[in-house]
Amino acid sequence: MGSFTIKNLGNGQLPNSIGDLYTVPASTTTVVRSIVLINTNTTTETVNLYFLKSGGTARRIIPKSLSLAANNSLVFDSPLTMGAADKIQGDTTTASKVDYVISGAEYA
Repeated sequence: MGSFTIKNLGNGQLPNSIGDLYTVPASTTTVVRSIVLINTNTTTETVNLYFLKSGGTARRIIPKSLSLAANNSLVFDSPLTMGAADKIQGDTTTASKVDYVISGAEYA
C-alpha cells in the first residue's frame, strides 16, 4: 500500500520563457491544490501557467498572458490531478520577478 504525503511541491521564481515548475515523480500520482504567484516587480508582469501531460501538449490553466499588477498575487486553486512525468510549467515577462509556490499531495 502506498503513502499519501501533503507537501510543498515546488517554489521559486518564474522564468521569462516556458520552464518546468514541477514534475510528478515516477510511480506517483499528484493532486495540486494551489499555485500562488506574487509579482515582486515594481511594474505589471504578464504570467502564464500550463499543465503538460506526459507525452502530450501543454494546456493553459489560467488565461493567456494574464496581467499581474506590481506587488499583487494570483491564487490558482482549482485542483489538478496529475500522473507520473506530468508537469506544471510557467513563464513571465521578466525572469526572477514573480515568485511561485505550488502546494498539494503526492501518492506513491
